[in-house]
Amino acid sequence: MEREKWSSLFWLGVGIFICIGSLRLSLGQFRNPGPGFLSFFAGLVITGLALVVHLQSRKRRPGTAKEKSEPIWSDPKKGMKIVMTVFALLVYAVVMNYLGFLISTFLFLGFILKTIEPQRWSVTLIGSLIASAAFYVIFEIGLQSQLPKGLIQIF
Repeated sequence: MEREKWSSLFWLGVGIFICIGSLRLSLGQFRNPGPGFLSFFAGLVITGLALVVHLQSRKRRPGTAKEKSEPIWSDPKKGMKIVMTVFALLVYAVVMNYLGFLISTFLFLGFILKTIEPQRWSVTLIGSLIASAAFYVIFEIGLQSQLPKGLIQIF
């Protein structure tokens, strides 16, 4: 697919550009990361994924897979899911300061799992609870970042 070849080359360039810019900022050390540490590894991930997509697109023979060039808005259901997801993200960003990270993340993930990609209630509730708790542990405890407390001031 010609489109994949060119888009992967674009993202390869973006990843390399991010890596070079990050090196100029200083990576620091693993225990004491510098300002370019995180962006450098993000650039490496982008570069690696772009290489994989590019190599896969070169392996395919022309005409072996049908290329669908339908616009995303051609299916009204998909278009509505996109609009609802963007709206949910905006509401999530606004509500997080009032409800706190845990509650707003639980509600956001519950909405996504039940409305956008419908799941059973048990999967929705348990998945949202586990993911919210895992994100909390990673960001608040592991990375020691300050998340909005909101209604739950105990944590």
